[in-house]
Amino acid sequence: MRYFFEDFALDTDRRELRRGPDVVPTTPQVLDLLEYLVRSRDRVVSKDDLVNAIWNGRIVSDAALTTRLNAVRRAIGDSGEQQRLIKTFPRKGFRFVGAVHDDEGRRPGTAVVSDALAELSTLARAAGKAAVSVPDPSEKVVGKRRSDGWLGHLRGRLKLVGGALASVAAIGVIAGGVAGYWNVWKTVRTDVVREAQKIQGQPTVRPEIAPRLSLVVLPFANLNNDPEHDYFADAITTNLTADLSRAPATFVIGREVAFTYKNKSIDLKQFGTDLGIRWAVQGAVRRNGDQVRVNVWLTDLQTARDIWSDRFDGDRTNLAVLQDNITARLLCVAHLHLRQHEEAIEPCSRALNMIGTTVEAYISMISAYGSTDK
Repeated sequence: MRYFFEDFALDTDRRELRRGPDVVPTTPQVLDLLEYLVRSRDRVVSKDDLVNAIWNGRIVSDAALTTRLNAVRRAIGDSGEQQRLIKTFPRKGFRFVGAVHDDEGRRPGTAVVSDALAELSTLARAAGKAAVSVPDPSEKVVGKRRSDGWLGHLRGRLKLVGGALASVAAIGVIAGGVAGYWNVWKTVRTDVVREAQKIQGQPTVRPEIAPRLSLVVLPFANLNNDPEHDYFADAITTNLTADLSRAPATFVIGREVAFTYKNKSIDLKQFGTDLGIRWAVQGAVRRNGDQVRVNVWLTDLQTARDIWSDRFDGDRTNLAVLQDNITARLLCVAHLHLRQHEEAIEPCSRALNMIGTTVEAYISMISAYGSTDK
């Protein structure tokens, strides 16, 4: 089933939300919540209804529910302040108030025009057949005059007059029908054209969609000044690229492209424009025996400014844990700066060592007070 509202299309079979031709990145739970609200748009659904339908009755905090609803609103260009599509009824619940059409009730205006044209074509063909089937009275007049003389001639003239009157009547009926259908067609066509001009004349208002998390991991520098340790820095770069690319709704430039910029000076703004990405992950690695120190910073390529940096210390024998911590911190920071709070829950839980409702309350607080930059 597909549901259409504004310039969005929610396809429940394909499990996707589209705005025009573009797919809006959403998590499965956000899709479930949006679908439930759209299906139940004829009534106000309570928090208990949402918990039973989406979480199967599990205990869910108010902060978690608020976070999910905010994610749904962001996906469809709505907000808690506007409440253009999803309205909150204090102490009652929520309701989808936007105008919705589904597959069964959606019929383009061109179908009406096609029906009128088909009827007009059928009537024109019927008129042609009727005109062909009218016999030529003059031939009958000539035959009768030769056989019956003056009386036959008189009868033929009478038949000629009667046939002509019948033909005129038949043609009048057909012409009236054709004229009627032509008037209908002109009316329908005029209405469709006027409606199209009216729509085209209106400014198109498209809801803002949060930018996709897109980044590149540039080759990490080797601070040991030992060429034999280059492979170690390159390995950390490769592993971080792989870990980040596995995150949902994240686009990461491939390792092969990133390594072409190794040891090269880069104009960061132009670099981001050329690759069509928002962030660059940069770093430096130093080894001292089995001890490893990794400095990491995240750069916003739109401004060429570093928005976050940190230092990570670990053991070379347990390098996977170190890299997982770096990946979680990067995803947490990037999602929060993009205000993608739903996507930030899991990486922030790992990075900040928070669990369940604690991290959700923390992110809800950030969402409410707008303490992150976009």
